[in-house]
Amino acid sequence: MTGPTMRRRTARPGFTAIEMLIVVVVIGLMAAAVMPRISRVVAEQRIRSLQGAVASDLELAFALANREHKPVTVTYNTTTSVLAITDRISSAVLKTRYLGRNGSFSTTTVTFAPTAGITIFPAGLASGAITLTVSNGTFTRTVSATRAGQVTKS
Repeated sequence: MTGPTMRRRTARPGFTAIEMLIVVVVIGLMAAAVMPRISRVVAEQRIRSLQGAVASDLELAFALANREHKPVTVTYNTTTSVLAITDRISSAVLKTRYLGRNGSFSTTTVTFAPTAGITIFPAGLASGAITLTVSNGTFTRTVSATRAGQVTKS
């Protein structure tokens, strides 16, 4: 033996810490670029869900008036942000829906017309048409019901 034996360094399979760091940074940049779009889609979906729920509530009000043979009223309280369906004769609350900012739908603006609400009679006719508009600041949806009970979303 003429000298110390030299060990040959063999490459092991796997990734270095630098390569992993680069991958994490690239994924972070991609996520940061997509986040504003995702939050906008989530906000739009919340308003669409609320629109569907309100349309369902209005259809329910017409069905209850017909089924129970009693007039019902649909009102919106701007102070409590509650849409209410009540029995006009007994004043019993049949259904409520919170439409405020702290709810699961995160609305910022709710417009209800007529402001006094409507009465739906057992024959299926209402005292007037109703329009409810919900918004989260950037996205707005409307639910309307005719006097005859046709509920539309737009």
